[in-house]
Amino acid sequence: MTETIPVGHPLAVRADHILDELAACNITHVVTVPDFVQMSVHAKLREGYLPSVDVIPTSTEDEAVVIAAALHLGGANPVVIIQNQGLYACVNNLRAIGLDCGLPIFMMIGQFGREESNFGHDPAKSQRRIVRMLEPLLDTLEIPIFRLERPSDIGNVRRAYETSREKSWPTALVIGVPTAWT
Repeated sequence: MTETIPVGHPLAVRADHILDELAACNITHVVTVPDFVQMSVHAKLREGYLPSVDVIPTSTEDEAVVIAAALHLGGANPVVIIQNQGLYACVNNLRAIGLDCGLPIFMMIGQFGREESNFGHDPAKSQRRIVRMLEPLLDTLEIPIFRLERPSDIGNVRRAYETSREKSWPTALVIGVPTAWT
């Protein structure tokens, strides 16, 4: 039997490994505005990699946050998959629903626009504002940050999910490198 070689940057985390972690968290729904950085994750979901998980595409990140909150209130375990600029667009809903209401909005946020020379390094040193300002904004909102920068960070998927549930609070798993195609 031959092993599939991941296609992507050497630091890229395999999409199937990310989805296996989401399955271990008993994720029931993926609510998303598709993210370029996590495109291989979306492709695996479309292929039926997690057949028991419902994928809900939305038009805006505001919708994604509200739908995830409603799913949680109904007893489901959703994850919101968006990119950094989408987070900037939905800050008010995230504040009102996640922070003010104390709901566990578990987000996977792709670092869209991050230059390859910054992969594996401090995103605060990026030359691109869209990348540099993500973590300071999350800190301002008091949202715990977990990074997925390389394969050895895979445990942060579960840590981010569990922290969100334990604290009944939003958490952010920041995907720093485009996920690998397998």
